[in-house]
Amino acid sequence: MPSLTALADTLGLVPVPTLLLERPGLRLLLGNGEAAALLGCPPEHLAAAWAAVLGGAEGGALAQRLAGIAGDGRTEVFDAPFVLAGARTRAVLVHAREITLEGRRLLSVGLTDITRQQRAEARLARVQRRLDAALAGAELGAWHRNLRTELIEVSARWCAMLGLPPMHTLPVPAWRKLVHPADRAVLQDHAEAILTGEIDRYELVLRLQHVDGRYIPVLSRGVVIERDPAGRPLVMTGTHHDLTVLHASEAARVESEREARRRLAELETLYHFAPLGLAQFDRSLRFVRINEALAEINGFPVEAHIGRVVWDLVPDLQAAAEPLMRRVLDRGETITGIEFIGETAKAPGVKRDWVEQFYPLRDPETQEVIGLGIVCEEVTERKRAERTRELLLRELDHRVKNLFAVMGGLVAFSAREAASPQAMCEALLGRIEALAQAHDLVRPAIAGAAGDIRSTTLAALVHALLAPFRAAGEQAAGRLRLEGPEIPLGPAAAPPIALALHELATNAAKYGALSRTGGLVLIEWGIEAPSLGLRWSERGGPAVVQPARRGFGHRLVAQSAAQLGGTAEFRWAPEGLTVELRLPLQRLTG
Repeated sequence: MPSLTALADTLGLVPVPTLLLERPGLRLLLGNGEAAALLGCPPEHLAAAWAAVLGGAEGGALAQRLAGIAGDGRTEVFDAPFVLAGARTRAVLVHAREITLEGRRLLSVGLTDITRQQRAEARLARVQRRLDAALAGAELGAWHRNLRTELIEVSARWCAMLGLPPMHTLPVPAWRKLVHPADRAVLQDHAEAILTGEIDRYELVLRLQHVDGRYIPVLSRGVVIERDPAGRPLVMTGTHHDLTVLHASEAARVESEREARRRLAELETLYHFAPLGLAQFDRSLRFVRINEALAEINGFPVEAHIGRVVWDLVPDLQAAAEPLMRRVLDRGETITGIEFIGETAKAPGVKRDWVEQFYPLRDPETQEVIGLGIVCEEVTERKRAERTRELLLRELDHRVKNLFAVMGGLVAFSAREAASPQAMCEALLGRIEALAQAHDLVRPAIAGAAGDIRSTTLAALVHALLAPFRAAGEQAAGRLRLEGPEIPLGPAAAPPIALALHELATNAAKYGALSRTGGLVLIEWGIEAPSLGLRWSERGGPAVVQPARRGFGHRLVAQSAAQLGGTAEFRWAPEGLTVELRLPLQRLTG
């Protein structure tokens, strides 16, 4: 049996760090230079360095493990941390067994520094964890194929995609059976291209069979990572990605886009052919969109609007509309029920009415006001009807008042001429009857009845309307003189002319030539192509003074003429009032 001295010389030749420890105290008896280098000390300080290791933070566990080494001659292997001087820690693989030397029980301990190996393994483990996390996050199933063994290593996610229990390896033939029969030829073509070296990676969509029998679409990617010296592939790795959700999402997206296009087409149709005028403007008040209805209102085609400032096309509305539109742009308000009156190129010189709404257009992400839209409804006819209705109501009120005035005037007029109460009664009743006859004459034209209205001529209308204002037995050459040809009047022309003449006669009876004895009214009419000229002249009445403002009677006569596209001119001379009406002939028979 060798001695300690001989063993010391032998340990110096061993290229592995080796210690010889005394049992049970684990005191260092011998150690070689390799051990001293591992513990980071000179050989002469090896005992102190070893004692420091056992006395360090991790030394207690190491000592306990060494003390527990059995004396059966077997070698125990374990790794332990060695805390060295300067708080450096080394990972050491320990090989220890008990030996007997010179009758003493000793421990032979071999040390291997595995610090770099453990660090590499730790780094590799971190990389593997990151890879697993990335694959799990991307819902990728990983596979690794060894072409020498024809086995495929698969991940748990790969198995879960197909409803398979977790497994580590899978034979290639078993994997191929999972591929849909229609996809096997494509897979075989790629496999041959890889084997021949034409490609070293592939990407294709396969259908793999789930355990429930259905096939799921899978995006398969693979790459050759090792070849032999002849270039033949040895190892491939890759991933499988379940496309089921993606395909369902894509189908839903396609359907959603189809529905969106259908709805958009409906909205575009509604926008372009809506009976209301619709338009959109940018912040510079330039047309961005406009529908047919509003383009028709403005009198320009749709394409003539785009990019043009709104006032270039409808300048008559700028003063009233621009401040409101600027308010919408600056404050983001919605303004409704705004009424405008103006002209457009569609009908120059004709005032038209609109009701409009202004609303802001916002960026869908920032909510910034990027423009404004308008909704425009033309209400010209409605406003015209409202104004006509208002005029008729005022006229009704005025007519009722005039009726009392006329009746009062007729009574007074009859009283001045009557020789007896009986004569007055007869004259008054005659005049009231004349008014009724005039009403019967005009009524078919006013109502537009289908009866016989051929007798409704201008002469008949004038005679009927003025008959109540003649004195008893008075002829045409008396205080009322009527001169003019027979001119037919249609249903549309009779009412305004009747209103005008009745107004003039009433005023003459109250204030003018017919209000005193000796007064004279001359009504003359004739054709002065392309118009009808009708002149009302009063003489012998009270002194005439031009009124300071236009009264209702003046406005009614003028408006009645304008309703037929004509004019009414009033001249207040000291000797009497003269009114001249000019009416287009083509409007008289309508």
